[in-house]
Order: sequence, then C-alpha cells, then structure tokens
Amino acid sequence: MFIGTGTSITSIPNAVMRLKNIKDGPEFSAFLTDLRNFFKTLETAPQCLMELEQRAYYVVNEYSDKETMRNLDAARNRVIAYLEQTMTASPADDRLLTILDNYYLFLEALLERPPHRRGGIQNEQLSGLKIQNEYDVQHLLYAYLKPLYPLARAEASEDTGYGTVRADILLDSEHVIEVKCTRCSMPQKKLIEEIEADMVHYHAEHLYFFIYDKEKIIQNPQLFRNIYENKVKGKQIHIVIHQPKIL
Repeated sequence: MFIGTGTSITSIPNAVMRLKNIKDGPEFSAFLTDLRNFFKTLETAPQCLMELEQRAYYVVNEYSDKETMRNLDAARNRVIAYLEQTMTASPADDRLLTILDNYYLFLEALLERPPHRRGGIQNEQLSGLKIQNEYDVQHLLYAYLKPLYPLARAEASEDTGYGTVRADILLDSEHVIEVKCTRCSMPQKKLIEEIEADMVHYHAEHLYFFIYDKEKIIQNPQLFRNIYENKVKGKQIHIVIHQPKIL
C-alpha cells in the first residue's frame, strides 16, 4: 500500500519500499518531495541531489497515458537503482576499516607533499594547519569520508530511550564513528574509561573508535586493539589507531 506524503521517509530502504508502490505521477512527485527533504536532513552533497533529479525526470506524453506510464516506470526504476546503489555504498566492514586505516595517507598527501610552486597554496599555508584536538581530527576525517559515504553526518544526535547521544560521525544507522584525540594531560586509563563508557551508549551494531594518538600514550597499539575489539552486548567494536609522525 502506498504511504502518503504525511509519512516522512526514515531510511533509504523505507524510500525504496514506498517507491515500488507508487502508481501515478502525483504520487511520484509527492514522493520526490519527501525524498529531497530526507536527503537534506542528511546534509547530502549537491551532486547527489542533482543525480536524483536527473534520474527522476520523465516525459509526460499528453496524447498517451500509456506512454507516460512507461516513462514514469523507467524513471522510478532509475531512482530505485540509485537508492540501492547508495545502500550498497554503506560501509562494508572490511572496506571501511581499510579506509580508516589509510587516513594518515590522506594527511600525508595533504600536508606533507610539497604543493606545486605555481599553485596558490604554498608550504607556509599548509604548515599552519595543525591538529590540536579531536574536533580537528573529526573535521578532517569527515571531509575524508564524505565523498565515499555521501549520506554521512557529523555531530548526529540519537535518542537512546534514556537520553540523547551525539555521534561524531554517523555513516548509517548501524555504523557510528567515535573520534578520540589524546592530549598531554590524558593518561591511557582516561582514554580507556571514555571508550568503555561510549561502548554502551549507541544502538548501532558497529561502533568504530578512531583514535588519533597525538601524544602516543598507547604503548602497544596491537595489544590495545586485541583487548577492546570484541562484541559487547550485540555490538561489534572496531579500534583504529593512528600515531602521527609529525602532526
């Protein structure tokens, strides 16, 4: 049964379900309005909205309702394919871990590779970009991930039933990234306490702790990962540790 426009889209699978039940042009137009609004709540990149518009366009044949329906069905199938493509771009665990592990390659390419001498960006400008705290790490990590996961959101709030928690980066309902950045005054015990507290706060099945160990307080990263990478109350915990060379 078609769900009218009074019901907001809550997820990509929900959108696909609604789309498959659309029967005419007005329902399709109403659905597209809801889908655009849903994408805007996710801070979707403009190119994604443009792609949606291109796929949703169809020609109305004023002389043939049958031809119009064929065109509408083709447009619907194009939008479904796009939404399903978006879902398959959701994090596969191994792929996401590889991407997070390669974060420092992004920093090296951005900050340590000399810019072209004829460019407007020069070494003096890049040298002024320093990671001071976890907000800086989160900002750069979000920029690094956004092209790969267009529906990712930063500082996304979630109502857990007993309070509201705010995810540093929400990739989808089942994949959350918590960013940590060590500081001089932070002992390893404090970092562990923060991680253990965060483990129970989220409903997401996969929780990724992205630890930018700026002060290198984790003496044995592999042992640290082995201890905390496990299942906790039905959740899979992933630990990613970066100990920078320069920043």
